[in-house]
Amino acid sequence: MRKPKIIVSRCLDFQKCRYDGQGFNNKIVSSLKNHTDIITVCPEVEIGLSVPRETIRIEKHKNKDIYKLVQTSSRGDFTNIMNEFSEEFIGNLTDIDAFILKGKSPSCGIKDVKIYNEGNDCAIINNGNGFFAHKVLKKFSNIPVENEGRLTNYSIRDDFFTKIFLINNMKKTDNITDFHKENEVLLKSYDKEKTTELDVLIENIKRDDYFNYIYEIISTKRKKELKLNIIKDIFKRYESNLTIDEIKMFKKLVKSYEDSKIPFSTLCVAIRMYATRFNDKQILNQTFFSPYPDDLVSISDSGKSINL
Repeated sequence: MRKPKIIVSRCLDFQKCRYDGQGFNNKIVSSLKNHTDIITVCPEVEIGLSVPRETIRIEKHKNKDIYKLVQTSSRGDFTNIMNEFSEEFIGNLTDIDAFILKGKSPSCGIKDVKIYNEGNDCAIINNGNGFFAHKVLKKFSNIPVENEGRLTNYSIRDDFFTKIFLINNMKKTDNITDFHKENEVLLKSYDKEKTTELDVLIENIKRDDYFNYIYEIISTKRKKELKLNIIKDIFKRYESNLTIDEIKMFKKLVKSYEDSKIPFSTLCVAIRMYATRFNDKQILNQTFFSPYPDDLVSISDSGKSINL
């Protein structure tokens, strides 16, 4: 059976390939192993650098928009060989669903890599992407690409997991109509208007065209307000059959979510309980309430930009 296929920076899989000879036992990568197919890569080792090794960094020409990948002491220039490896490696990838790359790395970092003035100048002039990551983002703009640091944020991690399993389920389905029905609410939580358009087209749309629609829909950042409105709309299906106290309790949960005191999953559990109670198969079959394996669910959070 097909699983999500993810490219992961090798050092995050506890393989000692960093410049200092160390590796990381990344908990998020470890948690994914039973549910995904992971392919690891260390661009710096692949281009022939040793472990351990002298640090490399990105430098910008003082007067031109030219960037180089150089070793700080020896001044060895690895720009061309890194670009060649990255293009070849990425060019040979097929059927990939996501990337988890090492943050701040001059090869794999995303938006957080220090960029220096050319030469031995220690001045940091900007932050940007690593050389390998730049090529990844350019070719794979329609799938999730994250660094391990951002995935410690609950909301970012939840969205990443949601997308990779949605993409996987889409690719392995034999019937896009059934897939669409099961994922309709989830898709509307990203873009209600485009999903509604797709509702009309679903019976006659070609498979590849449908996939492109889905990639476009999930490229939208999910808004807290839209997810909450979906929950409120579903709750209305049951409200007339509930007691006043039950209604008050649900509204209290909604207020707690609005105040960021509880995670969104708490509201989802409440709705699933009502759907079970009233045997509402249409709602129970929606992936919106369980978009990825339950043992990947965790509300642990870095506390940075928290948005449960």
